[in-house]
Amino acid sequence: MKVTGYYDEFGYEIEIDGHIVYSASNHALDSQQDGTDTEHQLPLDTLQEFCGGTAKDIAEEKQAEFVGIVRRC
Repeated sequence: MKVTGYYDEFGYEIEIDGHIVYSASNHALDSQQDGTDTEHQLPLDTLQEFCGGTAKDIAEEKQAEFVGIVRRC
């Protein structure tokens, strides 16, 4: 199994072998709500950090290979 994270200014997703297993938005107070156009929007560098950390945690939990994270354009 291979774990990869993908992120952009709208949030991030974690995939295992191409299947989404986790997603979060860019809202600082509620990861399931869109933070775009609000004062609660997370900056891109924070989303990158969260994406990498979450992907590594999921890889460890599933005893899978952490492949890395990719910024979506």
